[in-house]
Amino acid sequence: MPRKARRSGVKFIEDEGNRSLTFFKRRSGLFKAASDLSALTIARVVMVLECENERFSSFSTPKADPIVDAFLSGDAPPESDTTEKQKVVIINLQNELFQLEKDKVMEDKRKKENMLRTKEIQETSRMAKYVYGKVEDLDATELNEMYHELSRIEQEINDRLPWWRSMPSNVATLPKYFPYAPSQMSFQ
Repeated sequence: MPRKARRSGVKFIEDEGNRSLTFFKRRSGLFKAASDLSALTIARVVMVLECENERFSSFSTPKADPIVDAFLSGDAPPESDTTEKQKVVIINLQNELFQLEKDKVMEDKRKKENMLRTKEIQETSRMAKYVYGKVEDLDATELNEMYHELSRIEQEINDRLPWWRSMPSNVATLPKYFPYAPSQMSFQ
């Protein structure tokens, strides 16, 4: 599979919406990198970002106050009050978060592939167009075909389920012999 061409440089994004989206995505990447650095090296990390509208975003592990105070005063930061057991828990939680983010990316990828597959099927199959399409997108001939197909399905249901015909059209209850009828269900 050929690689995508890399960007030749970084330039200012003129469109405010795209710039805001890029900031959000890059900020998430920076915070993830800081989290990974902390997990791998047990380093204490503080990161503060200010966006265009003067809103701040911050990330710290484990606590920002002692690190910021030490930085501003020029002193060595005090020893962390987290125990080894707490550090192990933090690392495990960070690893779990990483796995969840990875799973979410894979799920999003599957959803996107399914949407593309559905769209492809919809474009190639008339029945799929009826099932997945919008009524507004169908012309009169297609609507007529859809009506006849639904009528055929209704007739097939009536042939297979004789009890269905005897029900009044405005009542949507299940027959008593139906295996999942609410009157037969018991909650213990």
